[in-house]
Amino acid sequence: MRKFLVVFSLIAVAALGVAQETVTIRLAGYSGDTPLMQDVLSRFVNGVIPGVQVVWEPITEDYLAFVLRTLSAGTAPDIIYVDLYWAKTVVETGLIQPLDEFMAASPVISREDLIPVLADAFTFDGKLYAISKDFNSLVIFYNKDMFDAMGVPYPDAGDTWATFLDKIARVSNPPEWYGASINPDAARFLPFAFAAGMPFLKDDGTAPFDLPAAKIAADWYTSFNRAGIAATSADIGVGWPGAAFIAEKAAVCIEGGWLIPPIRNENPTLNFGATFLPTVWQGGPRGNYLFTVGYGMPVNPPSGRPDLVFKVIEVLTSPEVQEYILESGHAIPSRKALLDSPFFQQLDPFALATKTVFEATGLPGTVPFTFGDVGGGNYMGVVNEALTLIMQGEATVDEAMDEAATKLNEKLGL
Repeated sequence: MRKFLVVFSLIAVAALGVAQETVTIRLAGYSGDTPLMQDVLSRFVNGVIPGVQVVWEPITEDYLAFVLRTLSAGTAPDIIYVDLYWAKTVVETGLIQPLDEFMAASPVISREDLIPVLADAFTFDGKLYAISKDFNSLVIFYNKDMFDAMGVPYPDAGDTWATFLDKIARVSNPPEWYGASINPDAARFLPFAFAAGMPFLKDDGTAPFDLPAAKIAADWYTSFNRAGIAATSADIGVGWPGAAFIAEKAAVCIEGGWLIPPIRNENPTLNFGATFLPTVWQGGPRGNYLFTVGYGMPVNPPSGRPDLVFKVIEVLTSPEVQEYILESGHAIPSRKALLDSPFFQQLDPFALATKTVFEATGLPGTVPFTFGDVGGGNYMGVVNEALTLIMQGEATVDEAMDEAATKLNEKLGL
């Protein structure tokens, strides 16, 4: 298939009448992707697309600030990561190129090739502004050896909030390990609040955190830490709950597929499994977040060759590259055809966990990780503060969630 890419690129470039001089295309993204992107570019892009040299630019500063600043100044790279979290903000600048016409003329990728929810996620006013490179969702990771040692059944897809809490209580074994590592993190808490029936905003546009559903979810989510059967990553002495799980200091954590490569690299013999987030009650609703990042193009890419820029995007989202990334354990491909990959049929824990993350994304209750005009910083910030106060015993659930609602309304000017 790689030979096909080479032949296709040669034909396409020749047909465009491109001169033999090299066109440099700049690609900017999160610095944490540096090893993977450099590997992908060397294997599939540079030296494969004639006359094109792609330069990777890892961004260590606040990425959204970088994108907005360089777009405004006309210095943005040819290809930029567009995170669903803030995609609408960038699209509304009018400085990002819609990709529909490029896709309509492409023999390599079409909207129909993409998983529908991912294409829809980057569609605004009927136009597609980024092509999803991969995606993720949240699942429960659990340490099988710890559950076996305590004689507790593994977490499973049939768990409710009540049965999951019971299992965490029974598997917790401090100081050897906690039942779970749970942080006061809105990105983990909000799917449970939505599952309980909390709307994103009330009908009148005000904050929903003072509603009973929000308070029920907050009471349950913080109960693990308040009961001493879970601990924050800081309490355990690591940077994030995934690290506590890898270090075998917590039997459970709530993370996405991004946890799989660190497990493979740092504790490859870890005996672990993954399952869906618990439902509110038996047969009841389940929530989750869809996380995705796409490749976008400025209206005026600095290379002056939007045709070649899109050709690079084609290769980066090609079945070959997505299969390679999938097998490396970094993320789940956005092309529908890859969902039938033999990789998903493997029975090793890494492949099984990846499959679980993919399947979780398609369950009812999964919503895009985006906050629209409200702003994720505003929305999540007040929730994080409320959860922290509750976990630390500095406020009751009612007090903290009422205050969160008041603060968000103030930020919204209401």
